[in-house]
Amino acid sequence: MIKLFDKLTKKRKPDHLPLKKSDWPKHVEELNKETFDEFTNKYPLTIIDFWAPWCKPCKTMLPRLRRLERIYQGKVAFGRLNTQKEKEIAKKYNIRGIPHFGIFRYGEKIASATGTQSVGEIKEVINKYLDKYS
Repeated sequence: MIKLFDKLTKKRKPDHLPLKKSDWPKHVEELNKETFDEFTNKYPLTIIDFWAPWCKPCKTMLPRLRRLERIYQGKVAFGRLNTQKEKEIAKKYNIRGIPHFGIFRYGEKIASATGTQSVGEIKEVINKYLDKYS
């Protein structure tokens, strides 16, 4: 089940300019401590998959994220963070179970889900936030 925080009400932060299509990633980005903040701050809507190599359910989510990335190209950025390597970031966002999905708006976490999610479940949440912020 996806927890919705709905902390944000603004459509766009004034310091963020519209992105060109070429500014959006064309695949699910592998993130680390050097790239995480820059990636989540850059886009109006970002889905981050917190995962670990030993997690079998996490492995089922990558093809789903790749499918969603193609569907939402130029509207949502998708990234993955290995929690085994990046424990400080996992701790910062209170990740206690994986797979865990964080939904960010310009760097602020606005929703999350833990456990395997279907493409349909993730699409529902993405569409809600795209409607809300566009």
